[in-house]
Amino acid sequence: MSDVPDPKRKTIADSVLVRLSTFALGIGLYDGIARSIVEKAVADMPEATVEQIAAAARMMMLFVSG
Repeated sequence: MSDVPDPKRKTIADSVLVRLSTFALGIGLYDGIARSIVEKAVADMPEATVEQIAAAARMMMLFVSG
């Protein structure tokens, strides 16, 4: 495996992170934690839409913050 991230995945992760950054801060997650959650959601769901990835990442963030 390459250590270089797929540009499409990075673009999707950046987009989802922008959408969820206020939410993440509101539940007490710092940017690095939120980014790792979003990147995991993108990697785990390669065929999902951005909305599906955002929903999954939001649920993971709630789980981690609780």
